[in-house]
Amino acid sequence: AGLALTDQWYITYGEAEWKQKAVKCLDRMNTFSTETRNGFEHTLGWLNQWACSRSFGLGTRIPWDEQFLVESLSDSTLYMAYYTVSHLLQNGNMYGKKKK
Repeated sequence: AGLALTDQWYITYGEAEWKQKAVKCLDRMNTFSTETRNGFEHTLGWLNQWACSRSFGLGTRIPWDEQFLVESLSDSTLYMAYYTVSHLLQNGNMYGKKKK
C-alpha cells in the first residue's frame, strides 16, 4: 500500500474553545435516545482535524487558496451550516437580494 502526504486544508474541530461549546450544547440537547447521545459524545471525543480540501476534480475552489477544491463531504456539511445563518449575513435572505 502507498501513502502520499500532500498539502491540504483542515477544519480544526479539536480546537478547545469550539469543543467546549459543542459539549455544552450537547448537554442541553434532546437527542431522544441514549444511543444517539453516546454517538455524539464519542465523536466529539475523537474528532480533531478533518481534511476539507482536495486538489483535483470538480467542485468549489477554496477562496483563499484556489489550487484546492472543497472536499465534497465537507462541501455539503459547510453549505448546510452556512444556510442556517445565511439570512443574517445576506441582507435578510439567503440569496443576498436587497429587500424592496
